[in-house]
Amino acid sequence: MDWNEKINDMAGGYKNAAILLNSLRAGIFDALAEEWKTPAELAADCKLDARATDIVVHSLAAAGILKKDGDRFSTEPGARPFLLADSPTTMKSILGHNLSMMRGWAHLDEVMQSGQPIPKQEQSKEQLRDFICGMENVSRISSLDVAAKIDLAFAKRLLDLGGGPGTSSITFANDNPGLECVVYDLEGPIEIAEEQIANANLSNRISTVVGDFHTDDIGEGFDVVYISNIIHMMDSERTLALFNKSRRALVPGGRLLLKDFYLEDSQTEPAFCAQFSVNMLVNTQGGKTYTRSEALDLLGKAGFGDFEVIDVATQSQVIVCS
Repeated sequence: MDWNEKINDMAGGYKNAAILLNSLRAGIFDALAEEWKTPAELAADCKLDARATDIVVHSLAAAGILKKDGDRFSTEPGARPFLLADSPTTMKSILGHNLSMMRGWAHLDEVMQSGQPIPKQEQSKEQLRDFICGMENVSRISSLDVAAKIDLAFAKRLLDLGGGPGTSSITFANDNPGLECVVYDLEGPIEIAEEQIANANLSNRISTVVGDFHTDDIGEGFDVVYISNIIHMMDSERTLALFNKSRRALVPGGRLLLKDFYLEDSQTEPAFCAQFSVNMLVNTQGGKTYTRSEALDLLGKAGFGDFEVIDVATQSQVIVCS
């Protein structure tokens, strides 16, 4: 291993991230779409400085995100499905959320000294939408994988707890015609969920509830409670309380499906999950990436058993229990 190269790559990783994410926020990729434009034309379209745009697009071309032909630029065809807002496989929102997170990460040294997350600032509407729709970007593929690997044909009612934009409920309802879903979340996410549910023509089988699952009642009589990418935002006390509340919401014989990123007991693998835990350190009060053993222990304390662990997507697992 070339340690000098490894350390320099790690130290300078922020540069490529800053170029890509700020270009996305500036609208460069949507302005290009499948067209070829000069930096001056692109700057005029995006209301940017011409000199700054010229420098940045050359950097994007050097990184292989843009193509250059003469004095014109276009987005690489392979990158378009993930960068263009109107693509069915777009990752634009979650990438925009990464830009917001990057600003907090710059203060990791302060977090390491205080043990406290970066003070929260009021999110703009754009930042909130990036976060909620970013959850749709992330959940789109993993929800299909969950639906393919876990048979929900037995279920009549499913509670999508902290369900954000409703992506999982939409996927599960499409896959199971006899299933009714309830998406439970705060007001901001539910507004977006209702848009997505209406667009999917599923308002007759997917309803929404506005509430805070920490303090409010979450209902009862569900065959399945689905908790996806939630517990990493909470400490163990709140996580256990959520499991207890979820158990009370289930009918006898009902199942809890707990999807998240889980670390091995060493807490060094997978590397993505170890890095993600730092994100939770920076941005939450007590959140972290749980080891699978920790999650199973908390589920057991809440009275769950008959555990099955199922790999989904690329970094996630679902713990199924009853």
